[in-house]
Amino acid sequence: MSDAKQLIAIREIAHAFLVADRPDEVQQFALDRITPLIGASFSLVLKLGPDGALLRPVAQHEWPAPYRHWIGALRVRVGDGPSGRAVAERRLVEVVDIMTDDHVTEWREVASELGFRSIMAAPLDTTDGPLGAVVFYFRDATSLTDEQRALVQLVADQLAAVTDKARHVDAVRRANAALADANAELEAQSAAWMAARRARDEAEALVVQALLALTDAQDPRDPVQRLAAVHALASAARDHAQLLRSAHPGEAEDVDPRDIVQDAVQRWRSRAPIVPVSVEEPTVLLPTMRTDRIRLTRTVELALGLGICGGAIDGGAVTVRLALDRGFLVVAVRWRGRALWEPQSDAPEDQLPAGSSRILRVYPEALQWEAGDPYAVPRSAVTALDLPLARLLASRLGGELRLGDPHELTLIFPVESIRR
Repeated sequence: MSDAKQLIAIREIAHAFLVADRPDEVQQFALDRITPLIGASFSLVLKLGPDGALLRPVAQHEWPAPYRHWIGALRVRVGDGPSGRAVAERRLVEVVDIMTDDHVTEWREVASELGFRSIMAAPLDTTDGPLGAVVFYFRDATSLTDEQRALVQLVADQLAAVTDKARHVDAVRRANAALADANAELEAQSAAWMAARRARDEAEALVVQALLALTDAQDPRDPVQRLAAVHALASAARDHAQLLRSAHPGEAEDVDPRDIVQDAVQRWRSRAPIVPVSVEEPTVLLPTMRTDRIRLTRTVELALGLGICGGAIDGGAVTVRLALDRGFLVVAVRWRGRALWEPQSDAPEDQLPAGSSRILRVYPEALQWEAGDPYAVPRSAVTALDLPLARLLASRLGGELRLGDPHELTLIFPVESIRR
């Protein structure tokens, strides 16, 4: 009978290890099946805390219902009581009858309340030290036989081994999960780095192409105007490179978007008075934005400059519309004049054909001006890099630059960056 019970105990604990995912589950599953096999009324598994001084319950079987709600607060100091002594001395501790044993008089009141007379505590011992204890409680005074003690010891040893194994498996699982998270983060960082590198390479290609066009020895255009265009291109290239290298969010302050738009319009009117610019503002009070004033000003100036470039023809004109639409602040620039870019594909970037450019490009022809052209000044002030730079600036401010038809672009900032 003893051998059969031992085989059953081993089978139940092995089953617990197979079906449970965490150490606590292994202990609970095993305890529910082993306790009736031992003949105990109820039982408890105590786990040794990281300080090595206190034991706390992690699994129980048929613990008396009136006291079940406070079991989580139970703590046993190592060395105190049968379970504490079992861990401290790393051996079986048996109390046949608490009510008559003078060594455990302090536990009589607890035993009377919970309804037990005998107790058997065994340490969950491993080569690395004890993990805790398994404790079996008997309602009546019970003198265990050697076979029962051997069974309790077997259960404790097996439960300790399985718990230790489950603990290591759980640690490996957690390490693998952390590694997976780290790999995902590294992949995201790598993708961001590759995107930044691709944008940098494409921006450099744009700069080189524009420089070659502006410095052609056979170019009949005014050298002063071409030199001004080279300076504007260098400024845009510097800002674009700095943004790609730095993730600094900028200095945030409360900004009135009307002031930003009006400042940008006034600056461009002074540079290109020949191109009419009108502003449409809502009649209601707009909220302020919590953002970087310098970057926002630069973004709006770039967007407006592209509109000025497109509208720099006879009969051309530019309209700037400022609005609050469905929780988004919108700055829309539309012009009557030249088309600046091809219509954009609606496909996500990861679905674009291999080799497709991810950087927004302006038609090279739209940036050209003729010798003696009355619109040479505004055209030389706009560069091939202004569109990708405006897009990058908008994204760093938490917004987005969207292209409509080749005569319109829109800056959109989410309501999260707006303060009423």
